[in-house]
Amino acid sequence: MANKDAGSDMVTIELNAFTLWRAVVTLLRLFLGAWMLNSGYSYWAQEFGWPPAFPQPFGTLPASNQMLVTMVEVGLFDFVKTVEVIGGLCLIFGLFVPAATLILLPVSAIVFFNAVFLNLRTDRLFSPTYMGVSCLYINVIVALAYLRYYLPMLSLRSTPGSLRDLARLPEILRDSDNNHHH
Repeated sequence: MANKDAGSDMVTIELNAFTLWRAVVTLLRLFLGAWMLNSGYSYWAQEFGWPPAFPQPFGTLPASNQMLVTMVEVGLFDFVKTVEVIGGLCLIFGLFVPAATLILLPVSAIVFFNAVFLNLRTDRLFSPTYMGVSCLYINVIVALAYLRYYLPMLSLRSTPGSLRDLARLPEILRDSDNNHHH
């Protein structure tokens, strides 16, 4: 939490657990966003004849290779890589972060599944430097940090709205974090 002293240009930052938590979540959000953007860019760069940031791996074992090649052949990889680019940009720029985090969760889960179960890399299950597993862990941590935005969706009983609810769409462009001290 930052405070500006009255009559001064000096900003002080309180170093407490809340500030540390927000800093960690912000760094994880930016890292995950950059990784997703880089992964999506690398795929699309090759599609346009540009050099990738890193080559797209297609699995070291047959089951992994089969899954990834099939995803390419049926067009699902195009969708996944587009989601990575859009979700990554949202995380980097801090836009629609709760939604982007949820949208990227299935991508992270498939990356994890491919790495651990199809490529049999159980030895790296708890390796923080191996993005095959870390992307899911980071995605879950960031999602949990934004839990308060998901709670309204978890209504036990709910009823459908009406077309009049569309009139509320401009609300998404307002700052939903009016009180930054939650």
